[in-house]
Amino acid sequence: MGQQNLWKGVLLGAAIGGAIALIDQDTRRYVGEKSRNAGATCQGYVKHPSEAIHSLRVCYDSFSTQLNKGVEDLLELLQKAESMLNKVGEINQEVKQQLEAVDDPKEAS
Repeated sequence: MGQQNLWKGVLLGAAIGGAIALIDQDTRRYVGEKSRNAGATCQGYVKHPSEAIHSLRVCYDSFSTQLNKGVEDLLELLQKAESMLNKVGEINQEVKQQLEAVDDPKEAS
């Protein structure tokens, strides 16, 4: 019951907020223009569904390419970070050995 009331309240608030926003003439003009453009695009896709599928595929391919590039860049950065951490570990070991040699010169000989 509570969840239902929440969603009703959210939807009612959105509707009231949208109606209040439409008081401004520039906002009404913008919403009208965008609605007409969206309607024209939908009509075009209904008349030519193959174009809609083609457009969707092009967008998917572009997104997939960008995602793959991002993953490759991330992996490269992780490999560089791992390499740097390995070098820091090696330097840490060398410093530790040198400090042990300075602390106990008998063991160094």
